[in-house]
Amino acid sequence: MRPQVDTRVPQVWGLDHLRNNLKREQMLEDRYYEIDRENRILLNKMSDIMKHATYSGDRSRSGPPSLNRDRRKQDLMRITQENRQILGRIQKAQPVYNHVEWEDSYQRSATYLRNSCEYPPTLMKRKGSRTNNLLPLRGRDSTSSLREDGYHGSRIEDMPDSAPGPSGEDLKYVLNQHKRIGQKHYLVEMATDGRTLAISAYDADTKTTLELLVNDKNHRRLYREANGDYNMIADKLRVDGNQLILEMTGPYEGAISPT
Repeated sequence: MRPQVDTRVPQVWGLDHLRNNLKREQMLEDRYYEIDRENRILLNKMSDIMKHATYSGDRSRSGPPSLNRDRRKQDLMRITQENRQILGRIQKAQPVYNHVEWEDSYQRSATYLRNSCEYPPTLMKRKGSRTNNLLPLRGRDSTSSLREDGYHGSRIEDMPDSAPGPSGEDLKYVLNQHKRIGQKHYLVEMATDGRTLAISAYDADTKTTLELLVNDKNHRRLYREANGDYNMIADKLRVDGNQLILEMTGPYEGAISPT
């Protein structure tokens, strides 16, 4: 039986238009020509940039590069000014909590409690006795009290022999730094019992100590002005002769002296 399907090579296989895709070759040639043209334009632009430092891609364009340039500059200046104002308000903001007012509130509450109790409230009595005035500052012999009262500053061993120390359990040191007052350097110490502020300045050259006692009212004013930073309070110290003076600014302008 003869096959019914012709499996021989077609007679048109040898024709040129079937072996070569002329349309595809023409499209590739046009694409290569377009790429070559764009490369020449880019090369001319780069050459023009190298020859002219102030080259502009569009020479026919005139006027400012942007119509809203001044507007953007004004917005940027406005935002910068507002940020500066916000930063100033944050830096000048007064603290919400005041430990001096807390202490006063506790004293008032304790007074109300004693007045309302039939018997003395011995179970709620605090350790130590609270006095309105500070006792005289002691010397170096009470190093243990320094540590218990929250002493902050240099080491205890480095303190001079005549440097002041605390006097009781309720006395707390809030500052111990070397400060330059006038033309001399002093070891400035500040201690408070929650009301009165005791300041001492020790001169290592002359082995002398200047002391100043600030009452409760002035202590609160200074605390509010410095936002609780005793380092800023120490910057207001001045020496007049043999007396230590604390200058006050603002609405309470003046000077606090031992006399």
